[in-house]
Amino acid sequence: MSRDRFEDYVPVAERIEQFYNAYPAGRILTSIIEHDREAGFVLIRAEVYRTSEDTMPSATGHAFEVRGESYVNKTSYLENCETSSVGRALALLGFEVKRGIASREEMEKAARGGGGAKAKAATAQSPAPASQTPQAAPDTRHATLDAQIRQAWKDAGYEPEKLTQTLNKRFKIEDGLNGLSTEMKEQVLSGLRKGAA
Repeated sequence: MSRDRFEDYVPVAERIEQFYNAYPAGRILTSIIEHDREAGFVLIRAEVYRTSEDTMPSATGHAFEVRGESYVNKTSYLENCETSSVGRALALLGFEVKRGIASREEMEKAARGGGGAKAKAATAQSPAPASQTPQAAPDTRHATLDAQIRQAWKDAGYEPEKLTQTLNKRFKIEDGLNGLSTEMKEQVLSGLRKGAA
């Protein structure tokens, strides 16, 4: 009998159920940070609150999706993005993180995409405690992300000269990659990789 290679990844529905069992008065809120229907891009933020009185979220999660050729993202990229953002927020709060923050749904989607699966699996590893996480110098990390985004953009079949214009429009900035934070660059890269898968 073969082992299910995704058995250590937890479905988002299970994380949600565990959250409400632990925090019956808790709440999960999602908001669309950016959505470009024409380009087929969405960025969603999920906020998780342990009690109804909490004014600040206990954890947040972001997800980036690109409308793609796969059946799910052709018809439901917005819903898929919302589910992913909730799953990531709950994982960061500590709900069922066996092999990483990625949910079972995200890993199955990555595997269906073929070539992008290895890159996604590599980025889905559980983070080390903050005090033990090696950090690249900010300029080095930005440069690395910039190069990865440019390559993923090219791999997705987009015209390289339109990257800055697209980022400026979507994020309402003026400096392309230079106008994005590290977190936003990571979301853009993740979305491009998902869209290419």
